[in-house]
Amino acid sequence: MIYWNWRFVNNKIEIALNNIEIKESLKTKESTSKQYHTPNIYAIGESLLDIIFSDEDTVSAKPGGSMLNACISLGRLGHHVHFLTEFGNDKAGDRIAAFLKDNNVNSEFSIQHIGHKTTLALAWLDKSGNASYSFYQDLPEEAPKIQIPEFKRGDILLFGSFYSLRQRNRGNIEKLLTSARNGGATIIYDPNIRPSKIQDTSETRDQIYGLIDKADIVKGSDEDFIYIYQSNDQSEIIKRLLQHGALFFLTSGKNGVDIIYHGRVIHHEIPDIVPVSTIGAGDNFNAGIIHALLSNHITKPYDQDSLSALAGEGIKLAVEVCLRTENYIARR
Repeated sequence: MIYWNWRFVNNKIEIALNNIEIKESLKTKESTSKQYHTPNIYAIGESLLDIIFSDEDTVSAKPGGSMLNACISLGRLGHHVHFLTEFGNDKAGDRIAAFLKDNNVNSEFSIQHIGHKTTLALAWLDKSGNASYSFYQDLPEEAPKIQIPEFKRGDILLFGSFYSLRQRNRGNIEKLLTSARNGGATIIYDPNIRPSKIQDTSETRDQIYGLIDKADIVKGSDEDFIYIYQSNDQSEIIKRLLQHGALFFLTSGKNGVDIIYHGRVIHHEIPDIVPVSTIGAGDNFNAGIIHALLSNHITKPYDQDSLSALAGEGIKLAVEVCLRTENYIARR
């Protein structure tokens, strides 16, 4: 009897242990399910209305801005996009707000300024589809207090252009960068320099150097890096970029794209096309990088296949936009 009782108790113990294992297994699956996080894309920048001219005739007027263009394409690709932006309380601003909503871009972090007009950008296209710009701006002198998102690992922050260099915006940009870094998000910076809108000083370049150092990925045109490093020698520019730890995409129009990463330089050609307009080409290269990162679950350190996938998708979306009169890819 004693022996039987011991076996019985032992069986109960074994069953209890088995139940614990089953429960722990279920907890693990439940925990894994809870830990899965659909990546969010956050971008910060100004929204404006692009009025585009070709041969002195108006071609179109549409919502624009470097970050907006990327956001619209990413929204059309089905990603979870949040845009931190500013625009005026006027018909142009209303159009931008409706356009963001219609293209699946969340604008809960956006601010529509009462008593101010939306920025206008006049863009003149030359015979090659390249644009020159004039800007007319009416934003408040002081930057608004923005809501800082709660970044998580796998999220992406896209920022850059003139907006990130303005003195009024530096505090907001720094808070975003700190929050993104602490949350484990991937930070992507596009200088997208417009010389007519910035002061050409060593202080400006030092500010850009600082932003490059805070990014995981930097996409810039050959013109951007010529301005930043004050050199027309691309080999010298690449040498300077190799000194940083970030992944760089150096775009050179019809001359292709150079990937600079951890001592390697990889060149990618682009298709031979006749552009309708180059407005938004670089912005959609950024969208392509982000789309490839999320669709292919690409993370650091980047191998050669991953680098090629990022560049390939960037080129693909940029080429599509160059063959359109819109600043973003077609609806999917």
